[in-house]
Amino acid sequence: MDWNGSPRKLILWGNRNGFFYVLDRTTGKFLTGRPFVKVNWASGLDANGRPIPTPQPPGASTFPGIQGGTNWYSPSYSPRTGLFYLSTWENYSTVFTGVDVDYREGLRYTGGANTSPIAGADNPAGARQGPVNTYTEALGRGAVIALDPHTGKKKWSFEMHDVNVGGILTTASDLLFAGGREGYFQALDARTGALLWKVNLGGEIIAGPISYQLDGKQCVSIASGNSLFVFALRDGAN
Repeated sequence: MDWNGSPRKLILWGNRNGFFYVLDRTTGKFLTGRPFVKVNWASGLDANGRPIPTPQPPGASTFPGIQGGTNWYSPSYSPRTGLFYLSTWENYSTVFTGVDVDYREGLRYTGGANTSPIAGADNPAGARQGPVNTYTEALGRGAVIALDPHTGKKKWSFEMHDVNVGGILTTASDLLFAGGREGYFQALDARTGALLWKVNLGGEIIAGPISYQLDGKQCVSIASGNSLFVFALRDGAN
């Protein structure tokens, strides 16, 4: 990838802590980084890429929340558009409460608990929790975002219907495929984020799309709930 006018081997990395990083993948040297979602647990990164902590007072919300601004869901980079794509949780926070706990050997030890910033409401769930239809915009929302790796700035954002734990696939024809826990699978224009089509597959999507060729035809598959769906152009379609 071109970096400041010269080719360089890089790692582009969206961390669950809310920061986007660019590293030299040969040496591990930190090159640049900035938040890609709302962050208040740190004021920024120092010259070595280390966070500058800003712990929040008791009872205050910490952004991003316990599940992170993103997580294990696969991102994507397109050399055609020069953009880096992430599945994110935007405006998502958690309130951390300290608890006095006596240490006992062999038992799990924690010094606190995490709760929703909204009284009586659950935090957005992880991949093994549900149901998903109890969340509100006030608890945060899922989104697919496109970042400029050189600046870390957001180029566009596509808001999802609910929390987003699906991976992303980009193609050489500037298509972007992504799905979320609400069951929608959609194709976007990777250059602009414009929605091209979407379909509700009826089950949670917590996987990344896969593209492959079968008998000369390009296919895209995605797991939704307990089923696998495959999409391809119709015979004779342009």
